[in-house]
Amino acid sequence: MEQNSISTLIPYIIIALIPGIINAVNACIKFEEKYLSYIFFKPLKTFPFWGWLLIQIYVPAQIYWWILILIFPEKPDINEKFILMVIIYGICFHPLLKYIEEQALISRNLSIILNWVDNLLEYYVQATQLEKTSTFWNDLEKEIEKIQDLSPALKYLKTYYFSQKFANINKEKYQYFKNKLEEIAQNNNTEELIATCLKGKIPRRDLPNVLKQFNVSDEFINKYFKQS
Repeated sequence: MEQNSISTLIPYIIIALIPGIINAVNACIKFEEKYLSYIFFKPLKTFPFWGWLLIQIYVPAQIYWWILILIFPEKPDINEKFILMVIIYGICFHPLLKYIEEQALISRNLSIILNWVDNLLEYYVQATQLEKTSTFWNDLEKEIEKIQDLSPALKYLKTYYFSQKFANINKEKYQYFKNKLEEIAQNNNTEELIATCLKGKIPRRDLPNVLKQFNVSDEFINKYFKQS
C-alpha cells in the first residue's frame, strides 16, 4: 500500500467488513437451522454467541485484507466493480477458503479457528439448554397425548403453516411434511409428530400459536412461554 495513514486506510477497512458481514449473515442462518430445537436459547443475550459472531466477521475480513495487500501493492480505486468483487468474495467465502487451504496458499489456522468456535458454541448450547429443552419436548408429548382429536391442528400445519413456509420455495420439503402429517393423522403418533414436524422445524416465535391449534392448555403455554 502506498500510504499507511489512517485516513487513507479507513475506506478499505470498512470495505473489508463487507465479506465478514455477509459470512456472518450466512452463518446466522445456518445457526438458526442447527439450533432450532433449542427453543429457549436466546443467543443475543449470551457472550459466547457474540464471540462466535465476531470470528465469523473477522476471518473473511482478514483474508480479504491479505488478498488486497498481495494482489494490489497500490490501493485500487474504490468503484462499483471493486465493491462487487468484494461482495462475490463474501458470498463464496467458504468454498474459496477451502480452495486456498488445499492449495497451501495459507495455513489451515483460520479454518481451525472457525471450527473451534463452532464446537465451543455447540458445547455451550448443549451444556446450558439440553436439560430444559428435553424436559419441554417430553412434557409437550404428554400434553398432546391428552388431546383426543388432532385433525384440526394437523390440517392447520399441512394446509396453512407448512404450505405458507415451504410450498413456494421448497416444494419437496413441503411434500415431505404433507405426507408425514397425513401419516400421523392416520396413526395418531404423538412422538412422531413432535420428532418430525415440531421439534427443530418450528421456531420459538411461532410455537405458542401452533400449540394453541392443538388446544394445548393455557397453563402449559404460560409455563414455557411467559413472554410469548
